[in-house]
Amino acid sequence: MQLFVVFHSRIYDQCYADVPQDILDKYFTFVAVNEKIPKEYTAGKYKVINEWELPIYNPDLQANGYKENSVLYHIFVNKLHEPYKRIGFFQYDMVIGENVVSDILGDQDPMTYFAFDVHPFQFLYETWNYEMKTASFIANDYTSYFGKPFSYSKHYPLYNTFVIPTEFYAQKMMPWISQLYDKLWPWCNQPPNQSHFGHVAGVYERVSAMVVGEEGMKYKLMTGINHDDTYKKLSY
Repeated sequence: MQLFVVFHSRIYDQCYADVPQDILDKYFTFVAVNEKIPKEYTAGKYKVINEWELPIYNPDLQANGYKENSVLYHIFVNKLHEPYKRIGFFQYDMVIGENVVSDILGDQDPMTYFAFDVHPFQFLYETWNYEMKTASFIANDYTSYFGKPFSYSKHYPLYNTFVIPTEFYAQKMMPWISQLYDKLWPWCNQPPNQSHFGHVAGVYERVSAMVVGEEGMKYKLMTGINHDDTYKKLSY
């Protein structure tokens, strides 16, 4: 298993104070994004890769505001997921408790995924600012791509924070998401939709939630994770 933590400027030692160093070394990879932003982190404490230095890199994703969704794509196309049976994604502003990794490793069911939070589709829609054209387009594309109707009735994990089976990530999730890029851009980020920089990141956060939620896997909520906005405010 490998957990990829996306960060833009800083890695906060306080977020990992309860994680033993050997667990941090073995199960966590920190992915720095946007080479234009100076990076700050304790040297030698973290396993860090720079997204822009990966062999396959599409700079347009960060330039256009995809944010952590760019990392989901670049881990996939560079095959960094291949050594692992499970792959996870976390955000830099999350405080990780000491039992998070052991709780995940303790469940060997290949059809279980772990989420920070899940919501009904109505919540996705409401927090999507009622951009129903976009939501319907994605649901219809899901139906066409997978040959089964999008149900609108499952539990969907937001925040791009989840641990999922690598087979699902590599064979279903990312191939579908990747083929959506040219279909949704740029109109999903233009009026009458919201058009600010980074809105497309919120769109793809929901795309990820939709495909994970529809897969029919059992989910467990991860305990011991605190999403602390204090660190987000310090990073910008």
